[in-house]
Amino acid sequence: MKKLVQAFASLIIATSTFGGVTNVAAKESTPVYKIEYQDADSMKSVFTKELHKKYANVKFKKKKKNVSVYESKNYQVKVKDLDIDTIGKQIISIEGKNKKTSEKKNVEVNVKVQDTVAPIITCADTITIEQNDVFDINNYVSLDEEGSIELTQGIDTSNTGLITTTIKATDTADNVSEKNVTVNVEKGFYQKISDAALAQVGVNQDCTMLVTNSLAAVGINFHGAPIEYLNLGTLTNNPVPGDICVYQGHVALYIGNGQAVHGGWLGHQTVVSTVECTNAFIGYVHVNR
Repeated sequence: MKKLVQAFASLIIATSTFGGVTNVAAKESTPVYKIEYQDADSMKSVFTKELHKKYANVKFKKKKKNVSVYESKNYQVKVKDLDIDTIGKQIISIEGKNKKTSEKKNVEVNVKVQDTVAPIITCADTITIEQNDVFDINNYVSLDEEGSIELTQGIDTSNTGLITTTIKATDTADNVSEKNVTVNVEKGFYQKISDAALAQVGVNQDCTMLVTNSLAAVGINFHGAPIEYLNLGTLTNNPVPGDICVYQGHVALYIGNGQAVHGGWLGHQTVVSTVECTNAFIGYVHVNR
């Protein structure tokens, strides 16, 4: 009998009704409801369990000070002390109201605000980079929240070709998302000019047409006297393949290791030879991109 009285007293403490309002206080054994970080509507699952399934259709409307208001046509819920912008456990008060009957129910529950949503990766499916350039994935990817990114496979740009790898993004709550991406390593701007020059070896043409045709490989349309090719870039003492060699009355295309492709050689032949020739050398021109 004594145990029955004690149990009845505990029930009175936990649940009480005054003037049509039912009050239920949270107990230590009350389950902790998991609420999604910065998602006010994730509270609706709590309303259906603690108030009634009829509250399932309420939607978040506004927040004033420390009270969040949810409403549907027939029901209203006010939540006090809920902070969905702070991760961790919270004790909150919920007041459910039937608009038609004015019947109310107040409950106090434990919730845990947690971030379970993985970051969204924004990145092109294919990334194109020039051969031998330094590749940094951070230059091509953005996230919708704070986090870090890494590749599951490193990118070697020393060789041309397609490389398939996976971007792994991790947010501050350790949620992870992944996206497959293809990196297209292609020949660089200046290497394309150099290769275009080499492709013309054996063609009958003069020196200016050799250089003009080589530049056309990168979309530069120019043809003029040898001296006029100086206007296409800046003079350099450290030439790279693809630079123009300008001489008095002659022009050629540098391909590296002290060699150049010359047009108009031995009559009109296009040949590979050293940079030195009988014409006075003016300088190397690094073409403007």
